[in-house]
Amino acid sequence: MTGCDGGQAPPPAPVAPKPAVFDPSMSMRAFKPGQFTRVTDVSQVVTLTRGFWMGTHEVTQREFESVMGSNPSFFQGENLPVDKVSFEQAVAFCKALTTDDRKAGRIAVNMIYRLPTEAEWEYACLAGATTAFSFGDSEAESDAHAWSAENADDKTNPVGKKKPNGKGLYDMHGNGWEWVMDWFAAHPKAEQLVDPTGPTEGKHRVFKGGGWY
Repeated sequence: MTGCDGGQAPPPAPVAPKPAVFDPSMSMRAFKPGQFTRVTDVSQVVTLTRGFWMGTHEVTQREFESVMGSNPSFFQGENLPVDKVSFEQAVAFCKALTTDDRKAGRIAVNMIYRLPTEAEWEYACLAGATTAFSFGDSEAESDAHAWSAENADDKTNPVGKKKPNGKGLYDMHGNGWEWVMDWFAAHPKAEQLVDPTGPTEGKHRVFKGGGWY
């Protein structure tokens, strides 16, 4: 027969909060809030106050077709970056991938996939570097890091074959151009920018990174 001391039962052990669901179907890298210097007509310090995730490599044709059911690319190959994609198609892909990964329980209901802003793309591309490119100041060093007119053999090439930048992102220079959310316009002249998103309207969207030609 067991006894008891008649006192109060000990409080239950604290339960650790359940971590947010994040198991994306695409390989991604996390970026914390931070700053970088954008050099255009003037030197600008750009501050990003919110962290974000970026795909490790360009969206492949296999990834695009698995979500959208079609492949618009001129150059064909499942591990090649998808090409001939309009801005609207890129946005539609992000929305469809969000729906698919939410249904599969891979991301929480308050998470979305989207195109980065131009500032987010530049921050992720430089990955902490203070040089003109993520790999240095000279284009002569680009062969190990980028597919371009000098080495691409007049076509796109499989993603992830060149050296990554300092945060593990591939093909941020060359191979395929990459859409961002901003409308095209001259950068503002301010020396300090916080979470810039570009103008609210325009005729053309911005694409970044350069291509294979």
